[in-house]
Amino acid sequence: MLQLVPRPWLPALLARLKAHLAEEPFPRDAAHDLAHILRVARLAERIAAEEGADADVCVAGALLHDLVYRPKNHPESPLTARMAAELVPLWCRETPGLESRADAVAAAVASHSWSGGEKPTSLEAEVVQDADRLEALGAIGIARVFATGASFGAGLWHPEDPWGEGRDLDDKAWSLDHFERKLLKLAAGMRTGAGRRLAEARQATLLRYLDDLRSELDPDSQ
Repeated sequence: MLQLVPRPWLPALLARLKAHLAEEPFPRDAAHDLAHILRVARLAERIAAEEGADADVCVAGALLHDLVYRPKNHPESPLTARMAAELVPLWCRETPGLESRADAVAAAVASHSWSGGEKPTSLEAEVVQDADRLEALGAIGIARVFATGASFGAGLWHPEDPWGEGRDLDDKAWSLDHFERKLLKLAAGMRTGAGRRLAEARQATLLRYLDDLRSELDPDSQ
């Protein structure tokens, strides 16, 4: 398992976060669990080091980016980044060592979400956004998209038109539609140089998977 660089405030924040996740009103799907949060934090730490960003802000922002969770088919799902950002300053001020970074961490959390639509206003916010979006790409991204869809009853793909060639895409009904609706657009929107470089490799994994899937679903087209 990936390990974060030790920081004085990290054990207390992690302990509080784990307790918070255990008490939430909505059970998390496998794509938005603690393991996901920790992977995003490690990616944020890596990108921050390459880009010269404040690593404490980036790691704390990544750890708190999904502080508020709603299932993806819940009407409040697009609002969770803003809802989390409203809680973050208090969390930081109650965590010795993060007090002075409370506003910067909150700003990074507020703008990380694709569905929220906000643009990052700092390098640290760009790092957190890129780190979270990298988790939606590559082999992990493929696993996460189908786990998310399964959590609210979406099918894998439309049985008669899996590629949406004669219908409107609906990623709430068919998980494969989410590739075209969102995932394949992420690499082009990366904010940092490090994020773009990492995204290119993960994007290639998505494209290979889709090619392989098409060859299995449509063997006569090859």
